[in-house]
Amino acid sequence: MLFGCPPEILKRILAAHLPMPDTVVVGETLNFKHSSQASLEFPLYHFLFVQRGLERKRKFQVVANAQQCKGLEQLLRVTVVGPSDEEMIDFGTPKEVAKAIYQETVHLALKDPASGKPFEINQMINFIPVNQGDSTLLYAKRGDLPGLEMERLSGEVFRLSYGDQNFEIDFSVSKEQSPAYKLKEKKLTVSKEDYSLAVLGRSNGFDPNDPANGYLINAGGELVLWDCPAYMHQHLKKMGLKDTDIGALVLSHVHEDHIDTTESLRDPPFELYTTPEIYYSLLVKLSAVFGCSMDEARKYHNWHPIEIGKPVEICGAEFDFFHSVHAIPSLGARVTKEIGGRKGILHISGDHLSNEVLAQMKKDGGISKTRYEEVTNLLRGDETLVLIDAGGGAIHGDYREYLEAEGRIAFMHTGLIQEELPEGKFLVSSGQVIDVLG
Repeated sequence: MLFGCPPEILKRILAAHLPMPDTVVVGETLNFKHSSQASLEFPLYHFLFVQRGLERKRKFQVVANAQQCKGLEQLLRVTVVGPSDEEMIDFGTPKEVAKAIYQETVHLALKDPASGKPFEINQMINFIPVNQGDSTLLYAKRGDLPGLEMERLSGEVFRLSYGDQNFEIDFSVSKEQSPAYKLKEKKLTVSKEDYSLAVLGRSNGFDPNDPANGYLINAGGELVLWDCPAYMHQHLKKMGLKDTDIGALVLSHVHEDHIDTTESLRDPPFELYTTPEIYYSLLVKLSAVFGCSMDEARKYHNWHPIEIGKPVEICGAEFDFFHSVHAIPSLGARVTKEIGGRKGILHISGDHLSNEVLAQMKKDGGISKTRYEEVTNLLRGDETLVLIDAGGGAIHGDYREYLEAEGRIAFMHTGLIQEELPEGKFLVSSGQVIDVLG
């Protein structure tokens, strides 16, 4: 059992070589000092894909109060399964786009071998409501092992009874939390003469040694944040920046290794650029963490809807967005900025499948022919810097497909590339600043 679920808790457990939980207990305060206290996604992924919990006929368990259970079920649904096509259409995504994205996410979803259909969230997770004063049998008696009783004494205080043993656990948070790894940024000089990319984090939610994904684009003295990782405010502090120095936030998708919802809040709110279906998913997550309605959650950001195929100017740079192919709706972009007569073109793939997996998806009917042709011909050859998902596996890219490509190609979403790479190809480093102009 894990009491409390702060950002990147899985990384801290991995770094300490501790056993992995199958039950997580969250408190009544789900946000504290820029950090979500309901960072459930990666402990769940570990249970599903490493512990193989469902194959062992087990469910992941989440203990929260009754109201939170409803919100957290929806939070995990849009993050793990993704929104339905009807939800996307109702919120403003064009019908044909919503249908295409839904076709892809359903194909990539974890499926019940008995039915062949994607698992519903409540088939994977047992949400256990325990309000103050309530008690529940969390683990039943098994053989000679007694059952485990749990009672909620207050918001973050629980009593456990295991046979004749009793334990009281208080996991109230009293100070700002910190990551399991060392932040590597140096002071950043923001110049009007520069078009650069600062790497806040290059890796993923399973890597205990490195921050997850986040990038700061300096477009001629104006800053755009691409995704908002855990401990983002601490990243900025190391760089000598404040959140108010950032002109806009672009959200590629709502996976937890790309956005800590609480970190994305500031006063005044961020100017947020993303598509309707991604913004809808963000509102679901904000509603769960802050215990508010979807409409009330809108106050946390100033949303600027993105329409694919219509480039938009953000902080003086032109962003031409596209839908990448991932487990949930996701974005990539082509970012163009001219500095001193030199044009820089940055291609950010976003989380995006390898061409090999895309070809298999096409063969299996998981992606339309039109979408397949779109997403396998994204590079135009005039880019001055290409940033590619190289995370591998079933839902990320493969760096080996780009080793013979022309131009500067940087690999992200991993820290595992060990081989010597050809000239012009490199694995980005957390804390690195890269000149987009070359």
